[in-house]
This record gives sequence, C-alpha cells and structure tokens, in this order.
Amino acid sequence: MAKSKTDKILNAAINIFAKKGYQYATIAEIAAEAGTATGSVYAYFENKLDLLLSAMLHFFKKVNELNQRKISDIKNPVDKLHAVFISFQDILLVDRKALYLGEVLKEGFPQPHLIKSNKLKQKQQAIYDENLLLLQTIDTIIIEGQKKGMIDSTIKPQVLRQILGGTSQMLFSGLFLQYYRKKTIGYNEGDISNAIAMLINKFAIH
Repeated sequence: MAKSKTDKILNAAINIFAKKGYQYATIAEIAAEAGTATGSVYAYFENKLDLLLSAMLHFFKKVNELNQRKISDIKNPVDKLHAVFISFQDILLVDRKALYLGEVLKEGFPQPHLIKSNKLKQKQQAIYDENLLLLQTIDTIIIEGQKKGMIDSTIKPQVLRQILGGTSQMLFSGLFLQYYRKKTIGYNEGDISNAIAMLINKFAIH
C-alpha cells in the first residue's frame, strides 16, 4: 500500500512540475492530482524538493538498470551506443505521460545549499552517483569504439556524449511542447528515433 501511494504521489508531482514548473507547483496541487490529502504527501515526502529529487533518482536508476541489461551481450560499441540512447526513448516514449518525466529533468540539479536534511543529502548523493554511472557508461562505450577504430576519434568522448545527450533532450522537450502545450513542432516519436540513430552513425566509421 505504501509503495502504491508513494508512486501515485510521485507521478502526480512529476505531472504538476512538468505542467507548471517546479518553482510554481504547490504541495496542495500535487495532493489534488494524486487524489489525496495534503497531509498524506508529507507522510511520504519531506517537501517539494524531496519530490523533485525522488523523480530524478527514479529516472537515473531506471535508465542505468535498463542500460546494464541491454549492453551486457552487445559486442559492437556502435551498437552499444545505439542501445543506450534507445533506453531514453524506451522510458520517455512509452506513452505520452512519460514525457512529463523528461520535462522535469530539465529543472537540473538543485543547489546544494537548498538541501538541508540528511535524508535529502543522501538522496542527492545517490542522484550524483547514478548520473555519474550513466556518463561513465556512455564515455566508456565511445572510448572503446574509438580504440577499435569504429567511432571518430578526432572528437573527445565527453564532447560526443554531450552532443548526443543534448540533442536527445532538446528533441524530447520539443515533443512535450507539441503534445501538452499545443505548440507545432513538426515531428513525432519516430522522427526522434531516426534522428538519434542518424546522428550516432555520423560519428561511426564504416
């Protein structure tokens, strides 16, 4: 029951954060979205910041778990790179509401001075650790591909990772605007998959 209630509140927070922005969202709105009392939110989460950190941690854990399962049996580093970036699509494009999570991630990491309690400091550290694992996974794959002569070695692994990651983030953000803010962007889920695949192939040596 507690797990179900926690998930319901967290999903409600993700929806409200995405629609209104973290700064303007309130616990009362999140409680209403979750169909519960405001006091129930505080029974599971310290405050609004706890909800934001929990959403971020949820995403990074999920994508890292998915990546480790995917790439363990793949030998070709270019195929590994494709698999990692497909993981983002597997999570954020599973349905239209999943895009809310991608929009929330744009909030970025909260300033350290805002995090007071030990519980939230531990959660923040867990996010840093999971994010570092994700970055290291991508960098390791790129370095492996460069050493094997399969990925362009004239560009630093960290720069290539940022190109691929930044492009993905912007494309997902555009899709969110199109679906939920009624802004005409002119592309769909399939276009994102094709664009990322083409971008990766631009840096692959055939």
